[in-house]
Amino acid sequence: MDTMRISGVSTGTEISVQCNSLSSLVSRRCDDGRLRTRMFPARSRNWRPSPTRRSFLSVKSVSSEPKAKVTDAVLDSEQEVFSSMNPFVPDAASVASSIKYHAEFTPLFSPEKFELPKAFFATAQSVRDALIMNWNATYEYYNRVNVKQAYYLSMEFLQGRALSNAVGNLGLNSAYGDALKRLGFDLESVASQEPDPALGNGGLGRLASCFLDSMATLNYPAWGYGLRYKYGLFKQRITKDGQEEAAEDWLELSNPWEIVRNDVSYPIKFYGKVVFGSDGKKRWIGGEDIVAVAYDVPIPGYKTKTTINLRLWSTKAPSEDFDLSSYNSGKHTEAAEALFNAEKICFVLYPGDESNEGKALRLKQQYTLCSASLQDIVARFETRSGGSVNWEEFPEKVAVQMNDTHPTLCIPELMRILMDLKGLSWEDAWKITQRTVAYTNHTVLPEALEKWSLELMEKLLPRHVEIIEKIDEELVRTIVSEYGTADPSILEEKLKAMRILENVELPSAFADVIVKPESKPVTAKDAQNGVKTEQEEEKTAGEEEEVIPEPTVKPPKMVRMANLAVVGGHAVNGVAEIHSEIVKEDVFNDFVQLWPEKFQNKTNGVTPRRWIRFCNPYLSDIITNWIGTEDWVLNTEKLAELRKFADNEDLQSEWKAAKKKNKLKVVSLIKERTGYTVSPDAMFDIQIKRIHEYKRQLLNILGIVYRYKKMKEMSASEREKAYVPRVCIFGGKAFATYVQAKRIVKFITDVASTINHDPEIGDLLKVIFVPDYNVSVAELLIPASELSQHISTAGMEASGTSNMKFSMNGCVLIGTLDGANVEIREEVGEENFFLFGAKADEIVNLRKERAEGKFVLDPTFEEVKKFVRSGVFGSNSYDELIGSLEGNEGFGRADYFLVGKDFPSYIECQGKVDEAYRDQKRWTRMSILNTAGSFKFSSDRTIHEYAKDIWNIKQVELP
Repeated sequence: MDTMRISGVSTGTEISVQCNSLSSLVSRRCDDGRLRTRMFPARSRNWRPSPTRRSFLSVKSVSSEPKAKVTDAVLDSEQEVFSSMNPFVPDAASVASSIKYHAEFTPLFSPEKFELPKAFFATAQSVRDALIMNWNATYEYYNRVNVKQAYYLSMEFLQGRALSNAVGNLGLNSAYGDALKRLGFDLESVASQEPDPALGNGGLGRLASCFLDSMATLNYPAWGYGLRYKYGLFKQRITKDGQEEAAEDWLELSNPWEIVRNDVSYPIKFYGKVVFGSDGKKRWIGGEDIVAVAYDVPIPGYKTKTTINLRLWSTKAPSEDFDLSSYNSGKHTEAAEALFNAEKICFVLYPGDESNEGKALRLKQQYTLCSASLQDIVARFETRSGGSVNWEEFPEKVAVQMNDTHPTLCIPELMRILMDLKGLSWEDAWKITQRTVAYTNHTVLPEALEKWSLELMEKLLPRHVEIIEKIDEELVRTIVSEYGTADPSILEEKLKAMRILENVELPSAFADVIVKPESKPVTAKDAQNGVKTEQEEEKTAGEEEEVIPEPTVKPPKMVRMANLAVVGGHAVNGVAEIHSEIVKEDVFNDFVQLWPEKFQNKTNGVTPRRWIRFCNPYLSDIITNWIGTEDWVLNTEKLAELRKFADNEDLQSEWKAAKKKNKLKVVSLIKERTGYTVSPDAMFDIQIKRIHEYKRQLLNILGIVYRYKKMKEMSASEREKAYVPRVCIFGGKAFATYVQAKRIVKFITDVASTINHDPEIGDLLKVIFVPDYNVSVAELLIPASELSQHISTAGMEASGTSNMKFSMNGCVLIGTLDGANVEIREEVGEENFFLFGAKADEIVNLRKERAEGKFVLDPTFEEVKKFVRSGVFGSNSYDELIGSLEGNEGFGRADYFLVGKDFPSYIECQGKVDEAYRDQKRWTRMSILNTAGSFKFSSDRTIHEYAKDIWNIKQVELP
């Protein structure tokens, strides 16, 4: 028996694994479904050592007619690259042995049958074996050379299925595909058994997962930190009443990719009180104590050994907190209360926060992520430092990136650890914290710039409130020093905008800095002219009528997390050029004036591995064949070479054929999920985003209603001449407590039910709402898309990332000048983007006009609202929904998101879409140029920029 020593990822301890290198298991599938296993001598050539240096073969082709053998050369090159990357290159027989081994000896199912679910788990465990070798090698090397490492903290990681991605990144598609065929399966069917990890909801989580892929692929030393949500956000069901929510079940059969680290756990405290210890240091004691336990998920890079880590925290209470005495006395719920209170922290992503209990739970989630992650980061720093820890070097070895405001408690938590546990002074801890932490802003919506009740935080995190109060006091000192006290109105304005603590009295040291000017005394001349003193005014008013003052409601005291993130970090970035400008000119303008060097832009990107190479193999093969190399997967700039072939008839023919194949997959998906049958020859028009008023799914569906109304007014021949056939596809979840968003979902499904059953319309127009939208659904819809809608109110979408994925896959966009749309339009060409709507700098004045009653109603918009109210879409009342688009002022009224304002422009633009689609040569050219122009929007570019400009980390290639 040979012994292989592997270094553990989390602790560096060695694990001895007994393995017999001379034999392996192979099984066959019998007629009765039972397994038959036998031992056979393994041939050493199946797993051969090989050098680990990268090697890339570049195939040049400048002809517009690529040679037939280019693809073969590229495939040979790919095999060479992956052979050099991996010290063990399995063939199909070895892989089959590995899969059967796990089916037999790492069982999660009974042994009688070997069906698809069991095949998936066995295959995933086999792939995980390969990942673990690279994973351990990566962190053993990082620990040895003690490199600076970036840590990406996010409440969401929307990963998608891992099997196809991991097999693709390892270069083992052929080996696993052939092995599974031998076992009676195919790789696609096996991969489809994997549930999507329910760790996110929208673009925030998908971006974080793209970033992890790029970090690994580019060999950057980095980790991700998140929470392991047992029930996710929710599983969406569409019924006659609209959206209904059910708990996700992604962990019900376990997760084959994760490894629980029972030796990596940290204490987390809530409530309690702050006292002084015998050493004069403050101590946080008492309260509620839980434990955060690490679950690690390997993240492989593409064509590299580097495999980084996503560490997810799960929460529990120690066993002694189970009250056995109460349990035995019949108080079963009370006995397990402590256990439930601990475990529920990681039950659900974004639990409803309408109640105080919901707010407390969300704050517990955020603190758990921050505290466990920072304790882990500090422990790793200390371990790597050996016997001599120099805390001044902490920012030279650690970069912490806060993805949005959710992880902002990192700032006071790192201060607490450094001061209370490591003994540093306030000054030293503050310098270290500011140099370590950076903040990515993802929104300009005021309600999304998080604020927490100071009262709640004082109860839940008393020590952190003390630290935040001190930071706020230091900020006040800086503002007073910068602006002085000569003009109290300016100082008061700055303090109101910039303080971390909102509606809270100034610290005692600054109580008198704002001195209101005394009232001007009344002169004799004034008295002659009838001017009264304040006292006389008050006396007169009192004589005329006794006024009983109304009780004043004091505004709540709040902690502004975005302000804390800006103050406590060394860098603040937006995620698209227009968004970063809005951040600087509007959201944080006062801070920009104080610290202009902090603010920068990092336009988002998406990984071309998952979002073209793996999800759209038909298009990937075409791209590789025509530009002569597969290097575009790592260097997306090469996609621009497609521009010179955009008018080539052979490319256009192949391009349309690939799109048709992808559309046929979606036809099957729609039939399976909704029961509707749609034509693959119609234009596929898609909007897939979380449901929100500012994303304006309502504008889209009202446009469809208008289209339907006009169709009904025409004869059959007139309809066919006026409109191209369309399948309008929606997908996305409305938060369970977001009533208006759920009304929009209900309206879409009602419209769909009416139109899809109208025999006069037939295949000329179909409306589909795909339930339970997730990454796996997106991987089918995006490659099949022809038109995609990114139609948010200008200035309200930070960036968007789905727009980038659609463009990469040759989809033409219709949209406003918002978020990354601006840059996409610049890159793909104005003529290849359908633009409509008001611009960001016009929005404020347009809302002001509305409030003043100056807005002129558009007759087409009034026409479509009247049609909706006519009852054509059923007996449901849409008064609340349509009412939000009417009136001039009031909460939930006055068309805040400018649906009515942009409606005529949108309808006109949709007419141009129809016109362009009729000319398929023109449309296909636009599609090709969208893919060619999408090269900028790779997350590889974005991560290079973060690494250079914010994290100051270097690429580290394993030896």
